[in-house]
Amino acid sequence: MRKECKLSRFTDEEMEILKANPFTSKIDRRHVWFTLEFQNLFLSRHEAGETATDIFTDLGYDISILGPNRVYGFSRRLYDRLGSGRELVEVRGNALVQKPANVDYNTMPSQNAVSSMQRELTYLRQQVEFLKKITALDKGQK
Repeated sequence: MRKECKLSRFTDEEMEILKANPFTSKIDRRHVWFTLEFQNLFLSRHEAGETATDIFTDLGYDISILGPNRVYGFSRRLYDRLGSGRELVEVRGNALVQKPANVDYNTMPSQNAVSSMQRELTYLRQQVEFLKKITALDKGQK
């Protein structure tokens, strides 16, 4: 049986500091959720050899607020999710950001269109990476 790690609670001041970071998608007293952009940046930089602590610090997070358990737990969960073939997700409010719908970007305000295109691009990149992994696994079994 796995022992659950008890995370400390954030103070109001710490929550405000974490909310101010553009890579924070959602926060409550015990948890921080990160944007898809952060998750993708983390993966690319971690695979390039940077440490999790350095990545968090470079992207504007105070490690003394998050604590090492959250930093390394985030890294472990991210790789577990990818290893099991699940897509990266972003939590906003109480809802997960879902697969982008087919939309006509010409009818949207430009800022919304750019934002939607960025989400769709991120989603499609994740799909391509997933397909590459499946293909590599399939070739390895033959």
